[in-house]
Amino acid sequence: MSARTELHLDADFRPPGEDCRALVERISVSREFQRASRLRAFLTYVGDRKLADSPDEITEVLIGHRVFGLPIDYNPGDNSIVRTQARTLRDRLDRYFRGEGAHEPVVLEIPRGAYVPVFRLREPVSHDRPEPVSEHGTATVRERPPTRRHWLYLGASAAGLSTIALMRALRTTPAANIAGGSSPGRVQLESSDTRLTQAFAHAKERAMQCVYAGDPIGDWYASDPNSRTFCMRDVSHESLGAAVLGLAPQTENMLRRFAHSIAASRKWCGFWTITKDGFPSPDTYRDDNDFGYCLPANFDLVRACYQQLRWTGNRAYLDAVFSSLYDHTVTSYVSSWDKERSGWMKAAPESHRVHASYNQHLPQFATSADLVAAQYAAYLAYAGIQNLKGERGSLSRRMAEEYRAKARALRARFNSEWWNADQNRFYSGILPDGSFSPKYVDQSNVYALWFGLPGDGPKIDASLDQMERNRPQYDSTYSYFPEVFARYGRSDRAYNGVLEIADPNSSNYARGETAFASLGAITAGLMGVDPDVPNRVIETLPRLTRQVEWARLSHIPVGPNEIAVEHRGTTTTFTNQSGPPIQWRVASAVVTVPSGETRTAKLS
Repeated sequence: MSARTELHLDADFRPPGEDCRALVERISVSREFQRASRLRAFLTYVGDRKLADSPDEITEVLIGHRVFGLPIDYNPGDNSIVRTQARTLRDRLDRYFRGEGAHEPVVLEIPRGAYVPVFRLREPVSHDRPEPVSEHGTATVRERPPTRRHWLYLGASAAGLSTIALMRALRTTPAANIAGGSSPGRVQLESSDTRLTQAFAHAKERAMQCVYAGDPIGDWYASDPNSRTFCMRDVSHESLGAAVLGLAPQTENMLRRFAHSIAASRKWCGFWTITKDGFPSPDTYRDDNDFGYCLPANFDLVRACYQQLRWTGNRAYLDAVFSSLYDHTVTSYVSSWDKERSGWMKAAPESHRVHASYNQHLPQFATSADLVAAQYAAYLAYAGIQNLKGERGSLSRRMAEEYRAKARALRARFNSEWWNADQNRFYSGILPDGSFSPKYVDQSNVYALWFGLPGDGPKIDASLDQMERNRPQYDSTYSYFPEVFARYGRSDRAYNGVLEIADPNSSNYARGETAFASLGAITAGLMGVDPDVPNRVIETLPRLTRQVEWARLSHIPVGPNEIAVEHRGTTTTFTNQSGPPIQWRVASAVVTVPSGETRTAKLS
């Protein structure tokens, strides 16, 4: 049996990324492309996505939408512009490399039948010299550079995958690489305040009781230990506490199910609730013309996915399924529910079970404060996602800036037009007749703060004061209180809220959602842990109250690491308990913390 050497061609022979990017720039300014602005845009887009390791975004539909300005839901069968322009692009590339680019060391090709570009080293001219013979009389086998066929295969393989195969191929991040290799529930809180320690322990115990495995849907968690479904709003809220517990794989599975459920036939809404068997719950879905939904949900889902990406570093959140959710949500979803092009999305009277707010009770709004706020948060999340996808000067970076600008404009308009000066608060929503509702609706206003829409200054203070005076009717809304108060610096109120919703005698205690919310409020709120794993940075900002002299949270799963954070007075201690070196940002300093080592910072 003859031995065979396995070559990892993509890793061994792909030209360096900077060489490929420089090549695209040279081609773009060449004579062949000087007056072909559409072809330049086509080439720049596919080259940028290839070099950003996002080949799943190089599809006919996305090229048509992003390069040629077609609607995101256009039918390629009715419009062949991408295929036509691709043929022209291939011809011009061929002419460039036979003429002006004849001496380029790297060649760019776009295989027929695909759009993913291929970068390969130019093949040397063969002189047909015989193979050298060894002293034993046998030919010596050399490992040759990859042939044209090798490069074509490497470049075209991703484009040739079916949707299902692509989904499977992209879901290959092991749980051990996402959650520091630890089992769920290892995180521990120690504190000088026994009440806070007990609240954390109670919340962790309750949340872990809501985790399921072995169902057809896969691994998942519920908002109630007795529930056999999961809801889009609940999961989006619970996902932060789940990350603290090391339930990142469960969260990705559930968020993916929701992302996959959005459909043009429902104006890009998804399934509001999904059962343990993987089907939409019959309570909220009968058919595509009769289903229950809350319009902030798509936006909340985008925000939650971005938060999970920052906590885990799991690049599956950038794959085709999730990218479709992000792209459709900030484009087609918005336009589908803003038929008047007023800038405010509105619930449609014919879709009587689709609500403009997370508030599903009276008054029924056409537009709500929490819908506008969720849209704002999704724009910022989308900008963050695009920022991670591309390099400086890339199309993704330009898209990131575009959506940051849209978020700023939406926020400015809301703060200008929605302020009720007579009652010193924001309006909760717009009624079907176009007038602002005079009623304060806690869900609309609380969620607006949760998504960060109100501007800084007196309006935020007034909104927080209004929250304190109006306890919500529903426990699920109240579970947001500790997180909101911690985020805006009202640590005492956040602390008291955590103790209340984690109290076994509280009416909130029966809901698993409050358990996840407590864990999130303590970790991200009071302890101020804010990871950015894709950039290998973790920031901490203590928000402990006077009642708590010190607190230490250990075995926090953050990407491939486990960390510990301790706040004691004005001193913060950070330990990289396991995993690769990581950057710790504290105050204005950034410190590298190798595995197994501890750093301490004194805050003024």
